[in-house]
Amino acid sequence: MYQVLYRKWRPKTFADVVGQPHVTDTLKNELISDRIAHAYLFTGSRGTGKTTCAKIFAKAVNCLHPVNGNPCCECEICRGIEDESIMDVTEMDAASNRKIEDIRDLLEEIRYTPAQAKYRVFIVDEVHMLTTEAFNALLKTLEEPPSYVIFILATTEPHKLPATILSRCQRFDFHRVTPQAICDRLRYIARQEGGDLDDEAGLMIARLADGGMRDALSILDQAMGKSRQVNALTVCETVGMAGTGYISEIAGDIARRDPAALMRLISDLYANSKDMIRLCDELIGYFRSIMILCTVRDSDGLIVASEAELTEMKQAASQFTPARAIEILNLLQSSYEKMARGVNKRVEMETVLIRICGVPDSGAQTAQPSQQVRQQPSPDQSAVIQSLLSRIESLERTVRSGLLQSRTAAPGVPIYGSTSDAGSKGAAEKGGASVDVRALSDTAKTYSDWNRILEALQSANQPAYSVLADSRAFINGKYLLIETGGFGRDMLRNAQVKESIRNIVRQISGIDCRLGPYTPSGAVQNNTSENKYRSDNTHLAFAEKIMQRAQEAGVDVEED
Repeated sequence: MYQVLYRKWRPKTFADVVGQPHVTDTLKNELISDRIAHAYLFTGSRGTGKTTCAKIFAKAVNCLHPVNGNPCCECEICRGIEDESIMDVTEMDAASNRKIEDIRDLLEEIRYTPAQAKYRVFIVDEVHMLTTEAFNALLKTLEEPPSYVIFILATTEPHKLPATILSRCQRFDFHRVTPQAICDRLRYIARQEGGDLDDEAGLMIARLADGGMRDALSILDQAMGKSRQVNALTVCETVGMAGTGYISEIAGDIARRDPAALMRLISDLYANSKDMIRLCDELIGYFRSIMILCTVRDSDGLIVASEAELTEMKQAASQFTPARAIEILNLLQSSYEKMARGVNKRVEMETVLIRICGVPDSGAQTAQPSQQVRQQPSPDQSAVIQSLLSRIESLERTVRSGLLQSRTAAPGVPIYGSTSDAGSKGAAEKGGASVDVRALSDTAKTYSDWNRILEALQSANQPAYSVLADSRAFINGKYLLIETGGFGRDMLRNAQVKESIRNIVRQISGIDCRLGPYTPSGAVQNNTSENKYRSDNTHLAFAEKIMQRAQEAGVDVEED
């Protein structure tokens, strides 16, 4: 019967263990000097060698002819432990034997001395799964076991163990195996198995394994089942990845803000049965590399990639600012979580890529500013920015004149986007229906979802969000009344901004609303001569606020 690679090539001695010299050297020294502890705790992520080292230690401590702390693997004890014919080494899975009764059965076995070996070794895997009662039952024996008993506890989550257990064990933390170490080991095994693995494919498997040798061997095993000559394309086809070619193309379309090209790429990948969650994960890894290249001068050791891939990514990084790369990563991470919860994966991927195309650049520069490509605003934002520029130019002229006339609310304020006249005695009309805005405002209630609406607006329309960030909203039936300044009211008259807010409200609250200004009767001021003009300090404060809003929206304003 065929034996899978991770079992066939499981290390037999400490010298065979890859990437854990800080653990294996210490254990060998303890064995050589006969300073053997009664309880050990092996911690680390999956596939890093915890259980393997526990079994090697069990052989070494009982071996009849040890060699520099390693088991000889030839004596009857070593062979018996390897083929499980000697019962003095017991392995227990705490994930399925986690109750107090299971620990009591284990403690009952401890009473018996070894039948053939020198020590009885109890390996408890996934020990963090034990119940509180089971830990309590184990505690006393773990502290003072019989002289012939050694406990080895293994876990991926040491923080879940009680402090009383941790304090009674010698702890060894297993590190993730480095990508290059995984690649070298995989190439050696592939050659021994009559195949070949190139460097690019080896590093790709190392990235997928995330520091776990067992996962890497499983992927290699599957890839060699497809072809004895394993390259990057073989690995991509084996695990359902899009591959570096597609990922680079997607990144280029994102840099050019080309949603149409992105939709065609997603359609091709979907038709080829590529997993959208896997694609999202690949994009997260790619834009992590872009973020590092944009912000770190010396990125050696931080990015796992071949020389050709690294060169391509450096060229791609010149088209992104650090702020945009970080925002893209945030959007992809959020989308990945949504996909994991079971939403339509293709639609979610298409949606996030369109949103990414609208992510604005920041004033921050990339690591290679001379090669940076200036990004153009999206079509949705162009009309808003033009409106902001016109408004700011008017305000600058007024401020320079030294007088800034205050605006008072007209007796009748129309619903935003309606065709009614502003002087309709408190009523706004559309389609023959009359709406009294003041009456609506007087009886309106605070709209509790407004902060969520603003958060969504920040992604959909950054300039509008910058102006409305400090606003409040009130609800009265199907009318959503927004309390904001004159600048904000002008912004809300823009058809695209108004439609964006209505769509977001519909998605979050399920309300098909109409928008209007929040204008309660008590807030209307008389247009008297004493409040016709504001003080100079008010002029300056208001001008500074306008400039701040414009800068947040990405509009350059000259200070005069």
